[in-house]
Amino acid sequence: MGTIIRTTMRLLFRNKGFWFFLIITPILATLILTIKQRSLSMYEETEEMEIVELDEPESKVCYFSGRGKYVVKVYDACESDLSEYFLNKLTESGALMICRARTPEMAKSDVDKRMEQDGFSDRMGSAMYVGTEFDTEALSGTMKEGLVVYTLSDDERKELLANEINLVLGQIKTAGEQAAGTATDDSMSRNDGVSTQAREPASMSGVIDALEAMNKTIPAKEVQVISGADSVSLTDEQTQQKGLMGYAFAILTLGYVFCGIFVAHTAIHEQNDMVLTRIRLTNLSDAGYFAGKFITGAIVSVLLTAITGVSSMIISTDKLGMSRISFIAIMFMVGIVFCTISLLMGILLGNVMSANLAAFTLWSMSSMLAGLYFPLDSSSPAIKTLSYIMPQKWFMKGTELTMVHDNKGFLIMIAVTAAFLIITLSLGSAGIKLKKNE
Repeated sequence: MGTIIRTTMRLLFRNKGFWFFLIITPILATLILTIKQRSLSMYEETEEMEIVELDEPESKVCYFSGRGKYVVKVYDACESDLSEYFLNKLTESGALMICRARTPEMAKSDVDKRMEQDGFSDRMGSAMYVGTEFDTEALSGTMKEGLVVYTLSDDERKELLANEINLVLGQIKTAGEQAAGTATDDSMSRNDGVSTQAREPASMSGVIDALEAMNKTIPAKEVQVISGADSVSLTDEQTQQKGLMGYAFAILTLGYVFCGIFVAHTAIHEQNDMVLTRIRLTNLSDAGYFAGKFITGAIVSVLLTAITGVSSMIISTDKLGMSRISFIAIMFMVGIVFCTISLLMGILLGNVMSANLAAFTLWSMSSMLAGLYFPLDSSSPAIKTLSYIMPQKWFMKGTELTMVHDNKGFLIMIAVTAAFLIITLSLGSAGIKLKKNE
């Protein structure tokens, strides 16, 4: 067995492709972890409650519907401070996503025509037109043409939208009355207390000041994310680290898979060149032969993990979200699993080109189905079931737990590693015997 390991390692070190994956992929994975990326919104559990600005009226809002909020597209022809306050308050409710297109040139008739297109070519809960008369009608409390709401779905949250609109408009009307009363009092004081019958109109700055004073009396809203039984609550920084770690896993998986497939190449050539037959004459069992190749794959995993560990020295542990030893241990477990799986695939296929194609398929499909590139929370039940078969899914889960200092993370990863190794080694020994019989 020792001779098999030494011979295989010599053959690997003569292969330029092996050196490429051994050195380049760890460096690339490390560079990905150094990226200062603050816009991984697809992984964020919480998001800022801000108005989404659209470039033009024709912009689609269906892309924002996957975040669980009730999407409302707004055609803002008013663009006043009061309409800005109105839309911001709707956004701060937490359940509505306001997507605004600034359209000072559009009239209500233009929006009516636009609704006929949006109803077929876009997807949203409701749409709103904020007209130029919004300020006047909101302060008077008689809304007619200043605000028009279009319901484009049967989502029951449309009632929530209606309640929020009525609530905010009520606050604006009250603030207008308070500002008008203040203006009248000021006018009386300037006229030496002479009473006037006509109430002074409220200025817009006075209305905004009244609204701000009113908001100070309302308790501040605080959003907290509570994790469920099968979920982990991460901070914003940890969420960013998790997203980058997924990309690093994908790159390193590529390196581990192809380094393992290069080990499989040596086994394929030994089968085709009858070297394996001569090895069997030494009374070495098929299980022993596969064990030799497996140990070689383990050595390759150690080398690749070591280079990854050295490359990670340029990254602080704060950026990694865990200790460096934990990071290296996780990467080694990922490596030993995928080196062994790719070795098994190569031996069973018995063809170099087929093995290379299978290795690429294994890397691309497993990384995608494990959710390394994008989350699968909104995917179909079938896709979610497939994701649980992928090793990276469990390593990402273990990484999350490690970030929050939960010891169960390593227990999960060790159990997954042991399970995949037992299955792979058993299939590998059986596969070599099958090839022998053929």
